[in-house]
Amino acid sequence: MTQTEFRTTWLPLSDALYRVAFYMLEDEADAKDAVQDLYVKLLAKSPEGVQNPRAYAITMLRNMCIDRIRIAQKFFSLQCAEDAPGLDFMEREPDVLATKEKLRRVLAIIEGLPDKQREVVRQRIFEEREYSEIARNTGLTEGDLRVLLSIARKRIRKEYERYQ
Repeated sequence: MTQTEFRTTWLPLSDALYRVAFYMLEDEADAKDAVQDLYVKLLAKSPEGVQNPRAYAITMLRNMCIDRIRIAQKFFSLQCAEDAPGLDFMEREPDVLATKEKLRRVLAIIEGLPDKQREVVRQRIFEEREYSEIARNTGLTEGDLRVLLSIARKRIRKEYERYQ
């Protein structure tokens, strides 16, 4: 796909895509990130012959938002389960509003992490990348990545406990 095709086909959809992402994620920064990630995927995938680009993009974005929410819930439940027994979102129906609020808090805490920690958390938790791939992307050793991720998780837990 050429830059002109991308600009004429996909970029005009950005407002509609942002609204969909904001509706699902209920956070301005997360919605913008989701739309940006969608555009990166579209550029990498270079979809040809799509009959309805708007429907295609919204479907992709919706799936990406659902993945983000699931990953964040999984991260939250794994990290907080030891501190709050019985708080397992995967086994019981969560109160949707409470879960979204908890997710917002955790994502805000992640945004407040130092750059390297935030990048490692983003790639490992949200993008589900292997340590070797993250090491290539960041130039850090796998050992350093594990330490950064451990420190970030502890900080997220500690900051989250302040909200309660």
